[in-house]
Amino acid sequence: MRPVTLVGLLAVGLGIGLATGSPSAAQVKVPPDFTMDKADSSPGEVTFSHEKHRAKVGKCTTCHMKHFKLKRGQSEKVTLAAKQEGKLCGACHDGRTKMGGAVVFAVDQCDSCHKN
Repeated sequence: MRPVTLVGLLAVGLGIGLATGSPSAAQVKVPPDFTMDKADSSPGEVTFSHEKHRAKVGKCTTCHMKHFKLKRGQSEKVTLAAKQEGKLCGACHDGRTKMGGAVVFAVDQCDSCHKN
């Protein structure tokens, strides 16, 4: 095989690896932490961390498009009632679902998210 052809095949292979999400692919930039709007009945502010969740969940689509829309503010409003119905955060924070090798704490463990 000619050296130019070999180089071309390697370049195509590398391009396919990047497109398919192989380990050599660029990492998706994780959005920064953000504070959710606090309801009057809320015991304290909640700061959501994509970084902490992604470390245990692995991929964005585990939550996005299934429980949450991709853009903030387009999903159903995050309320205690919705979480208790198993929607939004409550889809995983039910005290039974396993993520990252451990059971996810339930939504009734308020201090896990709400900070005064």
